[in-house]
Amino acid sequence: MTNPRDVKYANESIARWQAALKDRAMLETNNVTFACLRGFLHELRARLPLADIARFGNHLPAVQRGIFYQDWTPCEAIDTPDLAAFETALARRLLPHVHMPAGITRDIILVIKTESEPFDAERIGAVLPPPLRRVWDELQ
Repeated sequence: MTNPRDVKYANESIARWQAALKDRAMLETNNVTFACLRGFLHELRARLPLADIARFGNHLPAVQRGIFYQDWTPCEAIDTPDLAAFETALARRLLPHVHMPAGITRDIILVIKTESEPFDAERIGAVLPPPLRRVWDELQ
């Protein structure tokens, strides 16, 4: 039995994202790569209002969407005053199992921007909190 196109694409997509992130961030294992991606997505989700959570999630590939929504309990969005505050929270989320690699926020944003379909990338970038949107706009 063959896999439906969406399933095949989902598997290829997460593998591509992980490979790109692992190479770009010079991470040692796929487990660390996955933990960093999941931590980023969950930390981002905590900072988006409900409508933007839906908008962001709707433009992720299937597996990444599942990761984004994993263990989610709707609540008020956390303020993101600057990139440092986001990265401090991400580092806390990753500990004690993963010590946050330097530059991982930028690396993940670049992977999302470059590995997403252009239409989806445009919609994803539009809902990022301002400090993350500035990073998005800086990266090519």
